[in-house]
Amino acid sequence: MPPIQQAYYDVLMNRVRNDRYPSHQLMDRIEVALATPDQVAEYVAMLIEKVDETWYPSHQMLDRIQRMLERAAASAAR
Repeated sequence: MPPIQQAYYDVLMNRVRNDRYPSHQLMDRIEVALATPDQVAEYVAMLIEKVDETWYPSHQMLDRIQRMLERAAASAAR
């Protein structure tokens, strides 16, 4: 993976990780930038942490996690 891709991914992840209510646009950009299974796993773990921080998580965040889990499962099945 090119170092510049990792740097871009890291910047986006830091922004989303540090924002209590991250922008859907930034999360969409992360999902487009995902290049490795490790990045997918790190991203999903971060989303799960966000969901765990609140008593009533947004259904959009839960849907996003579900989509990422399905994406990871489809990748693993290939």
